[in-house]
Amino acid sequence: MNRQSAKFTSDNERLCKGFEWAKAQAEAFVRDEALGGPCYEASLPGRDSFCMRDYSHQSVGAHCLGLFEHNKNMMRAFTDGISESKDWCTFWEITSEGKPTPVDYTSDSDFWYNLPSNFDIMDTASRLYDLTGDSGYILSPSAVNFFKITLEKYIPKWDRDGDGIVDRVDSDGRRGIASYEEAGTTGYASASDALALEYSAFIAAARMFSLKDDLEKAADCLKKAKRLHDIFTNEWWFSKEQRFYEFRNADGSFNPKRSDGNLMTPLRTGIITDSRQIEGQFRSLMEFEEAMIVEIRSYMPMLLWKYGKDDEAMRVWLKMTDENYQRREYPEVSYAAIEALLCGYMGISANFDRRVLKTRSACSETSRVTCFPLWNGSVDVCHEKREKTVITNRSGYDLTWVAEFPSGTKTITVEKGKTAELRA
Repeated sequence: MNRQSAKFTSDNERLCKGFEWAKAQAEAFVRDEALGGPCYEASLPGRDSFCMRDYSHQSVGAHCLGLFEHNKNMMRAFTDGISESKDWCTFWEITSEGKPTPVDYTSDSDFWYNLPSNFDIMDTASRLYDLTGDSGYILSPSAVNFFKITLEKYIPKWDRDGDGIVDRVDSDGRRGIASYEEAGTTGYASASDALALEYSAFIAAARMFSLKDDLEKAADCLKKAKRLHDIFTNEWWFSKEQRFYEFRNADGSFNPKRSDGNLMTPLRTGIITDSRQIEGQFRSLMEFEEAMIVEIRSYMPMLLWKYGKDDEAMRVWLKMTDENYQRREYPEVSYAAIEALLCGYMGISANFDRRVLKTRSACSETSRVTCFPLWNGSVDVCHEKREKTVITNRSGYDLTWVAEFPSGTKTITVEKGKTAELRA
């Protein structure tokens, strides 16, 4: 299958070597002719499956490799699978044959399910829409149905205490784990990662309703997102340790337990907006670095680059792509490495509704991305350190280019088919 895949070159040979390994490794997981439609592995190696959390994490890296049909098919498999018999869950993990993975599914009344996953899928749909311009991610009948059911039925079903946040009841067993944290699945009511991803889901839903010209429902979703933001930033802050709590008990008290994923997810979603709280959360997170499992650590470079922590991001990325890195064959590692390099180090992001392309260089040398897939076309981005950036717009749309430099931000319009240059 011919694909439009991004290419990366750099004066830094270690980056080129790491990218080429990640690309080859990621492509080894691709299943173009799978019985359930084109897909790629996004689960424990060897299962020939894709699960909701891993797919949500790997999908942007997959986009960079031109796996458009794969992303759409996998997204549709999840959104199509939502049902009342599963209490408005879908299938947590699906094989390349399009069937629920047996190790996680016995029947509609007995299956593994992490409750943040519906919200993660909604957020992922919105992010892929920005990169592709394909409204089907959030406006197809299957997507709209998934969004609405999650808001109107899934949240009420799994919010037993009525506070608007999905929660945990230990008697649910594996069928209602209110966190991605799998080492401590009992003894708490709600978790910070589920809350933060629910916040992102409301923002994604507001976008969906806006595109459907239902401005009243869009405004209501934004109102609910703000409510979750206020609850989290005001009530969940652990001032003594300068970080956020990760688990809340049924009686409203907080558990001081820490876990890498739950420290990380609020930073990923952007629910934390206070700079002091952001720094405190990062300090606590980095204390976990050496103990992180490989899946969770694969999030780190992109997250660090997102917040401008460039040296730390580069250190972790080089470690993650080193040939001696243990378990780097886990699918998330290679896909995350691609996203982090192109969207973190090269700083490429987009907003399709506004036709905005953003760039931010973290480069200490000249590095280039060519054929980065964007809006049924592509863009080329070349950074000369952090001093000059050149882009070529082959996206098929005129775009507004917002370039962030250490000295400030510059904005210009770049017509389709044109090349433009900005300097710090």
